[in-house]
Amino acid sequence: MRQGIQGGPRSLKMHQLVGGGALGLALMMSTSLSMAQENPVEVEKGDDQLFSARVLTTGLSNPWEITWGPDEMIWVTERSTGEVTRVDPFTGAQQTLLTLEDVSVDVQHQGLLGMALHPELLQGTGNDYVYLAYTYEAGSTQSPDPRQKLVRYTYDGANQVLVDPVDLISGVPAWNDHNAGRVKIGPDMKIYYTLGEQGANFGGNYQRPNLAQSLPSQEDVDAEEWQSYTGKVLRLNLDGSIPEDNPEIEGVRSHIFTYGHRNPQGIDFGAEGIIYVSEHGPDTDDELNVLEPGGNYGWPNVAGYRDDSVYVYGNWSEAPADLRYTGRDIPDEVPRYPESEFEPEIVEPIATYWTVGDEYDFEGNCGWICNPTIAPGSIQYYAAGEDGIPEWDNSVLLPTLKHGTLYVQQLSEDGTEAEGLPTAWFGTQNRYRDTAIGADNKTVFIATDNFGTAAQLYGDRGFTNVLHNPGAILAFTYESEDGAGQAPSGLGLSPEVTEGSQPEPAGDDTEQAADDASVDPVDADVPNDEQSAAVPGDIEGDAADLEGEAQAAATETADTSFDELFNNGQTLYGINCGACHGATGQGAQGPALVGNESLGDDEYLARTLVHGFGYMPPFGDQLNDLQIAAISTYIRNNWGNEFGPLQPGEVAEQR
Repeated sequence: MRQGIQGGPRSLKMHQLVGGGALGLALMMSTSLSMAQENPVEVEKGDDQLFSARVLTTGLSNPWEITWGPDEMIWVTERSTGEVTRVDPFTGAQQTLLTLEDVSVDVQHQGLLGMALHPELLQGTGNDYVYLAYTYEAGSTQSPDPRQKLVRYTYDGANQVLVDPVDLISGVPAWNDHNAGRVKIGPDMKIYYTLGEQGANFGGNYQRPNLAQSLPSQEDVDAEEWQSYTGKVLRLNLDGSIPEDNPEIEGVRSHIFTYGHRNPQGIDFGAEGIIYVSEHGPDTDDELNVLEPGGNYGWPNVAGYRDDSVYVYGNWSEAPADLRYTGRDIPDEVPRYPESEFEPEIVEPIATYWTVGDEYDFEGNCGWICNPTIAPGSIQYYAAGEDGIPEWDNSVLLPTLKHGTLYVQQLSEDGTEAEGLPTAWFGTQNRYRDTAIGADNKTVFIATDNFGTAAQLYGDRGFTNVLHNPGAILAFTYESEDGAGQAPSGLGLSPEVTEGSQPEPAGDDTEQAADDASVDPVDADVPNDEQSAAVPGDIEGDAADLEGEAQAAATETADTSFDELFNNGQTLYGINCGACHGATGQGAQGPALVGNESLGDDEYLARTLVHGFGYMPPFGDQLNDLQIAAISTYIRNNWGNEFGPLQPGEVAEQR
């Protein structure tokens, strides 16, 4: 049934821990979908009052993968710091097992990504292996050449660290967008590794050819040339070699299991070994797929179903080089290919979120965040068994980046079809990246992004960059069928918020966030990474630390020379901004900065860097006033721009 709109040395990390009975950060949960985020179909809301809820831990750095380990701990990859971390599921205490040294990180899609634990980890068989996928830089600052690799580490249980890395496959292409990077070990004891098409032919990468339909030759495989592996799902032996039973596609056997994918950020296994993949669509048609060996899933020629509805493949990489990208409005100079003209056999999704018709008004909503997609961050198969969550039995869980919602999609009895529309659970103003199920089979843990754009829970703009629980793991535990699981109000939960009765916002997003944080017993002005200083200790030492912090804060806002700001800004720009705006300000994922008159507006520029705007993430929680002033001064006075310096005090006024 097709479903769419039609149907030893241990390192305890000093972060703010919010577990057990602590009040913790505010977890604002609505029992209806966000007022400003409308789906083109009505989606039923699950009864959140069947669950208790708490913030387990905070201070994580863009957690990407969370996995329940055989030691009954939550294993986490932190994309931005390259750390593998264990989190106690009761106290929220964090322990670092590994910090990668060669990881390459950007704002959104590069860094430490997927992780898989060997099924025999800690079982006494010697297979104490952990598999990690991450990006690294094979080029230079002037000529970047990001790549991905899959590495096997050994877990040293005596010292509780990961050691002895072995590269299983390296040189896999990567870029600044859509790297996917999920890793799972299947019941067949093979590694499944998802790779995106790196945003090719789209946005700032519109002139890069899309290779999701490209396949390797035998010579490529023999030479270990993996350039055509973009937009694929790979299947590898546990040593990284090519399985003998991998499909032959156009006469060549490689690591490729399926192809024609856009950004398959989720993969998991259901009953009888069925392989489910969640995939990001463009403006419509996020997909739920069942993988078939050798299957072609259509991208970039087909989005969702091959129905000629809304989507047309415009091959910008074949257009004149001086043509500017204009999104859905494809000019005549760009070759166009309707879906129905794509002749190869494809495997269509078992569900889309969402397929709309040509009459859909893309211009009348709040922008890309309100387009008819949900942005599934990952996927997890769920079977309730005897003691689990009966409402979720035989389903896949889809945490969403845009909606801050966990969609639960019921499956047919044999697991090969989607049954009806999904049900929406746990709506908060966050970006949900991944899930893990506890040993009790009734606690679901959800990891959240540190920054980015999400649907606005309160207000009428439709989108916001203020996330209520950034860099956190949230825990929802099923209690009963009679509502006895209603979470205590001390967590800041909104137990019954329905459309038409949502509370009025206290003001703009910044004011609302301050109100939400008011239940946190820790000083809200202290960044999470520094809140550990509030533990008892030497009083004189603590006083000295506070005095030093006060002096540092004064230094951050003092006027600084133009040369110092500009020179420091050059380095900070390369680290934080170049991936999106280009090394020379020419624009990539983000807009061009060359000749950008908006840079002359002091307040606008400072406010945007601090709080974010649209697809632009906020940097106020990562960079201090002096650093933001340095970046601002650099971009305001480079590449022909002449707008003068921006001082730290001017940045402070926008916080």
